Amino acid sequence: MNKKYWSILLILICSVLLVSCQSTVSVSRISADTDIDLSGNWNDTDIRLVSEALVDSSLSSPWINQFRMANMGQNPVVIVGTFLNRSSEHIDTAIIAKRYEMALINSGKVDMVADQNFRASVRDEREEQQYFASEETAKALGKEIGADYLLQGSVRTNLDQSAGKMVRTYYVSAELIDIETNKKVWVGEETIKKLIQQSKYKL
Repeated sequence: MNKKYWSILLILICSVLLVSCQSTVSVSRISADTDIDLSGNWNDTDIRLVSEALVDSSLSSPWINQFRMANMGQNPVVIVGTFLNRSSEHIDTAIIAKRYEMALINSGKVDMVADQNFRASVRDEREEQQYFASEETAKALGKEIGADYLLQGSVRTNLDQSAGKMVRTYYVSAELIDIETNKKVWVGEETIKKLIQQSKYKL
């Protein structure tokens, strides 16, 4: 066999090896409410469970009816404050706060006003309307609705591990504070606990 033959054969073998070493990615669409836990870390299922539990607790608490009785049947107005991440891993607490806000608004029992992240842009728009919008359509200054309560919370974690096993516990707390009196009218906490087992051998 000549050199040319061996060169072609070598190129073919290298090509086959290169293709076989390449990884493939398979993606399939699944339902958004499917529970999947791959790593044991905080995930979308935990967000859903925590949000639902805290919302149910706050809506069933007497603070809403007490406010309505004292204010001629009006809904209390809530503003979302800060949800702090005091855990040992990266958690986007803004998702928890947004889920909570959506549930309160959709309940029809609570009114919400823009939080700090959006309030500045709304004020800028209203200020610009004073100069650039027609007098009939420009929105007046000084007519914002003041919030009655501030919603805030935090996420904390606790780890316990030994011999390839780990228990990771998440404590998600939330509270509603009367802005005028600084009184806490509701406090809730939801706990998520996960047992994670790691094999000594990898296949």
